[in-house]
Amino acid sequence: MPFPRRPLLAALAVLTAFSVSAEPDTRAIEATLNPLGLTAASVTPSPLKGMNEVVTERGIIYMSDDGQYFVAGHLYQSVNGEPVNLTEQKMASINKDKLKGMEGEMIVYPAKEEKYVVTVFTDTSCGYCRKLHSEMQAYNDAGITIRYLAFPRGGERSQNFGEMSAIWASKDRAQAMDDAKKGKLNVEQSPHNDSLVMKHYQLGVAMGVTGTPALVLEDGTMLPGYQPASRLLQFLNSRS
Repeated sequence: MPFPRRPLLAALAVLTAFSVSAEPDTRAIEATLNPLGLTAASVTPSPLKGMNEVVTERGIIYMSDDGQYFVAGHLYQSVNGEPVNLTEQKMASINKDKLKGMEGEMIVYPAKEEKYVVTVFTDTSCGYCRKLHSEMQAYNDAGITIRYLAFPRGGERSQNFGEMSAIWASKDRAQAMDDAKKGKLNVEQSPHNDSLVMKHYQLGVAMGVTGTPALVLEDGTMLPGYQPASRLLQFLNSRS
């Protein structure tokens, strides 16, 4: 998000400071979002009376009907004494839909006996991304197929943007990725596909990626950071 997150409960005190309107004022909501560089993809009622769930290109914001108050953070519900992250659940559903139809743009390392598929936003200059890649056989042996999307962390300003562009322009993307992770890809003599890399980067930003590697499970749940194959498999099995 382009502004700092604050705990949701700390902001709820303002709810008594305004009167609840019958319907959300979408123009007022847009007027509040515009200076933040955001637009509303959808505005729907949230579980909090007088607050709306506003889906933007950079995640979910909770906003009052009149657009004067908003909360950037996660909304939790207490279920049988346990906190349930409603924002994370909604983002998972959104993320799953965003990945549909993108299989042809991914670099895929398939498991022979596939149990799970994990999509990874990767950056060739990221140390933990290189560590994950060096352990690819362990993931595949565990039945985990890894699919890569590009996420140069600095966008077009990334020093390795050209390298990632060359990977996705290669006829053999997997080999190009292998070479790049080892520092052996000849970028200057390779074709480039800047638009595709930027498309992946912007998708990652919209899905809430802030660092790499970012792992996206089949249901759209995101796991930030490196996970060794054994730990990732244990987590995936616990959700089955």
